[in-house]
Amino acid sequence: MVLAASPGDDIFNNARRYLEEDKIRSALQNATDFGASYAEVRLVSVTDSSVATRDGQLERAIPGQEVGATMRVLADGAWGVHSTTDIESIPSQVESTVRLAKAVAQRRSSKDKPVSLADVPIIEDSVHWRPEKDVRETELSEKLEHLKVLYENSKEDKKIASVICGWHDEHIHTEFMSSEGMNRVWSFQRSLINATVTARDGSDVVSYRTRHGGEGGLELIEQCDLAELGSYAKTSAIRLLKAERSPSGKLPLVADRDLTGVYIHEALGHPCEADLVAAGDSCLDGKLGQKIGNDIVTVVDDPTIRGGYGAHPIDDEGLDTKEKCLIKNGVLTDYLNHRESAHHFGIEPNAGARAQDGLHHPLVRMSNTLIMGGTHNDLDELIEDIDYGVYACGSRGGQVDTGRGSFQFAAQEAWLIENGSITTPLKDVSVSGLTLQILKDVDGLTTDSRLAAPGFCGKGQTVPVGDGGPIMRIKEALVG
Repeated sequence: MVLAASPGDDIFNNARRYLEEDKIRSALQNATDFGASYAEVRLVSVTDSSVATRDGQLERAIPGQEVGATMRVLADGAWGVHSTTDIESIPSQVESTVRLAKAVAQRRSSKDKPVSLADVPIIEDSVHWRPEKDVRETELSEKLEHLKVLYENSKEDKKIASVICGWHDEHIHTEFMSSEGMNRVWSFQRSLINATVTARDGSDVVSYRTRHGGEGGLELIEQCDLAELGSYAKTSAIRLLKAERSPSGKLPLVADRDLTGVYIHEALGHPCEADLVAAGDSCLDGKLGQKIGNDIVTVVDDPTIRGGYGAHPIDDEGLDTKEKCLIKNGVLTDYLNHRESAHHFGIEPNAGARAQDGLHHPLVRMSNTLIMGGTHNDLDELIEDIDYGVYACGSRGGQVDTGRGSFQFAAQEAWLIENGSITTPLKDVSVSGLTLQILKDVDGLTTDSRLAAPGFCGKGQTVPVGDGGPIMRIKEALVG
């Protein structure tokens, strides 16, 4: 047996583990005996709950628990990976996984370098980010009460056609052991509440999405004014029904902290991921130490911001997370990396490895990414000298080409800026441009930088992220 006694109700009890340490330690030693230069086992247990209502009626309530583990071995400069929900099978799969790595190495192109890992500190410990209120102890009835408040304040207008509300919470428990001697356990929670409000006026149909949540327990939901959140979503949806089409062309653009965060995540964060840079798929390849933006632009990625939806204490290679400064006063200062890409570039590992769950291998990923604040006091000060432009808020998604450095995003809502004032509501506003040009054209930031609404990032795998910043002014962007 490799599966130890389940942590049970008290998953914060350091003495209880899913993995039997002696059995896993022996399996890792066997991997090196079979020719692996490195081996690791990472187990993730996720205890979660999802609730959904439509127009105030419960549609589903699904509690669950998933346990999965991934063993990675490095042999002859290539990875062999075995992922399973059958934890007991791990020792029996060591030899075949090493053989797989060696087979991959034999088929490596002459152009590809063998994989090597940067050195890291070897740590044995347990780290548990305890919430104020353990969300696993929240009854369904209490979750429904919170969803009811959100719904009741979203629906009170005859033009509101439907309101879909959702709740998701999760407790993540991870165990990591490596052939180098790393032996770490960590856990934390995330909580999220959201609503999509749809409004109709004849044949015109629009929707507005709102989210609140982050790293933590029930206290995150209780701290939010759900009545205000729902009321704003209703007002925005109705306003979009009457909004005008966006002007098109190159215009001054002011972005709220939500859209600022999405821009910096997509247009800059992804090109900063060192695995994409190493693969030749980043516009930032070869630009470390170079000036790529305005002096006022400083960008960080920080998984240690408690409460951020991308927060986590340890990355999925067992390294302590820390703040990473990607741009300092317009200069590209660092890439997000994991051990493999850090060795490739000869830079210090900065704990950027994240995996979707226990059944996926870690990739270089963002966490909480934001632009730091500037010198403008507020929105009014940012727009006072704009004769004609657009103020855009929120995001409906978009796309980015990390290699070319181009992006296109759609805002949830927007307004015209005329003679220094916000005037006409707009809809269907999209913003596009080139990352490196936009960074140079950022010419105003408010002082108050903070994370905005929580989100999710896809890169073959999906992980929760936070992003945000101040309200940002761009001298010129392509709006349409």
